[in-house]
Amino acid sequence: MKRGAAAGIVLGLGIAALGAFILYETTQIRVAPMYSKIGPGVIPTIVGVILLGLGLLFAWQSWRAKPVPMGIDAPGSVLDTPGTGGEATDWKALGAIGLGLILQMVLYEWAGFIPTAAILFLCVAIAFGSRRYLRDAIIGILLAIVAYVGFVHGLGLPLPAGIIGDLL
Repeated sequence: MKRGAAAGIVLGLGIAALGAFILYETTQIRVAPMYSKIGPGVIPTIVGVILLGLGLLFAWQSWRAKPVPMGIDAPGSVLDTPGTGGEATDWKALGAIGLGLILQMVLYEWAGFIPTAAILFLCVAIAFGSRRYLRDAIIGILLAIVAYVGFVHGLGLPLPAGIIGDLL
């Protein structure tokens, strides 16, 4: 067994163990009798099941993987693994994502969730190489609105409304 396959198996089993831990801890959540439909343990249960399943699937795929001969650059080969090719850090991309995170932290209480989430989405899209700024901004705003409405009106969780939250 190659070293990469063993690492993949260990990582997959670790993710599966995390999922199992989350599932176990979810059973320890005390549920008030007033929850007749969806209680506080539903989302952690879903996350635990997904992590457990994906971890086991990843470990199984790593175990079954055929080794790629060295020197052949195929998707998923050693040459595509970050840190093995001596590639340089993309400081512009890192800076764009960092700027988006800083702007979200600074403006969150004043501007609210929707504008700051849209700005963060735009910064990440720019960091990944997109140059369609208007399209990315529109997509970011739409995704932020869907997330805001889902959390505030669907789940009843408060998010800062900010400058445009009263419209929703």
